[in-house]
Amino acid sequence: MRDLTVSLADPSPLPLIDRVLIRPSHAPDLLVAWSAVAAVQQGTLSLAGDAAGFAIGALSDALDDDEILLGRDVLDTQVVDIAEQRLARVADVVLARTPDGHVEVVGVEVGFGAVLRRLGLGRLAARAGQDAVAWSDLHLTSERGHAVQLATPRSAVHHLDARALATLVSRLDTDAATEVLVAREPHAAAEVLRAGPESVGERVLRALPGTAAEQIVAAMPAEHASRWRRRLARPRARRFLRSHVWPRRT
Repeated sequence: MRDLTVSLADPSPLPLIDRVLIRPSHAPDLLVAWSAVAAVQQGTLSLAGDAAGFAIGALSDALDDDEILLGRDVLDTQVVDIAEQRLARVADVVLARTPDGHVEVVGVEVGFGAVLRRLGLGRLAARAGQDAVAWSDLHLTSERGHAVQLATPRSAVHHLDARALATLVSRLDTDAATEVLVAREPHAAAEVLRAGPESVGERVLRALPGTAAEQIVAAMPAEHASRWRRRLARPRARRFLRSHVWPRRT
């Protein structure tokens, strides 16, 4: 077993494991539906029937549009914790069994304790404690995780208010931040920029295509729109770091 998938279109607050990626030594990859898993005991996964029907070619083509891999797209990647307004790296994914035999994703651990447990240092991990983030409070910054969340209406990013979205935008890189704003209506994007630091707003607006930036500015109140147009019309200030010790050139 190499990975587990979840669907971000899952209507439940805690998404269920959807499929299991199995990579045999000398055979095509398998993407097995969880309903075909008979038992998971002591690291061994048993299937209820023949696995041949689950063989796949390219993994990217086999995944559904709203499906992500927990290992590849979540584990060891950075996430934005909306509740505590911080950027963190996922050290472990927290799973839980349900009474009907499924497995659900509860959240992720971002503390150093989870890293120590993965290294087999259980005693040290107990001293470090746990630092977990609920699944509903995080935004994935991995390439596929971010793209799928924006494309899936049920994802948390589509249910954040302007202040929470401003926090998210301020934590993302410029390309990802612009994608978040483009996914919103111009008036909603304008509220997000007004709720966040002006330095972040300027960085994102300058990175947007001219038409998109103008639509967002036009959706602001007249006084704010006028001020933003004047600000964006000026050349962007460049900051240079100057060392007191210049290298000697010959």
